[in-house]
Amino acid sequence: MKLYSGNKKSVYALIGLGTFAAYMVYSQLLSGPGYKPVTPQTARPEAADSAADGSSEKGGPDISQAKGKISKASPSKSKNGEFHPVYIAKKKEDRPDVSAIDPTIRFDLLDRALQVPQAGAERDLFQISKAPPVKQVAEVLKGNEPVIHPYVPVGPRQPPKPMPPPPPPPPAPLVVPFKFYGTSAVHPDGKRTAYFIIPGSSPETDEIFMADEGDVVKKRYRIVQIAVDKVVVEDIMDKRRAPLNMEKENTQ
Repeated sequence: MKLYSGNKKSVYALIGLGTFAAYMVYSQLLSGPGYKPVTPQTARPEAADSAADGSSEKGGPDISQAKGKISKASPSKSKNGEFHPVYIAKKKEDRPDVSAIDPTIRFDLLDRALQVPQAGAERDLFQISKAPPVKQVAEVLKGNEPVIHPYVPVGPRQPPKPMPPPPPPPPAPLVVPFKFYGTSAVHPDGKRTAYFIIPGSSPETDEIFMADEGDVVKKRYRIVQIAVDKVVVEDIMDKRRAPLNMEKENTQ
């Protein structure tokens, strides 16, 4: 029976491509690794001893203590990580012989330890704020002290600072052009009336006038207070005040 009557070359090419594709699928997916697997082997004790000796001679790490089994956790640590020291060994052969221990206290050794001088600077380690002893400070200061020279500025000197201005002079005393020579009786409202005189105000006579407390005389002087023998006058321009004592009568 004739299955295919076409070109034979194309049939051969299809067969070759199918064979190559099948080989690639098998080699990439179905086949195992192309190298020989290495199985771990346990080292013999003789080999471990020789390796340990050789590493110690060459300066490598010493693994002689790793011959026995290594436990997962230290016997002195519990599961929660707390540290519990072992003070009594579980095996009797590992426990010390208590009967061979001498319980006598060696006071001679204690006296010898107390006679050893304290090293360091004789300072108490439990008192940080405590000052060092005077002896140590004296030894430090015993050497030659450095000479500290005064600082000499280099370059042009700065001009001296200007002197502050002098304080203003005190105001001149107030000069009142009139004199106080008497008062009247106290008024019902509690005020007094004072009498003043300006001698020589005119060639013929003196000027005499009177004023109460709060009055302004000569458009400049205010009568602040009137007492029996004294009057306080204020200059309304510069607010200076001056007392006027009562003038005594000339009996000559």
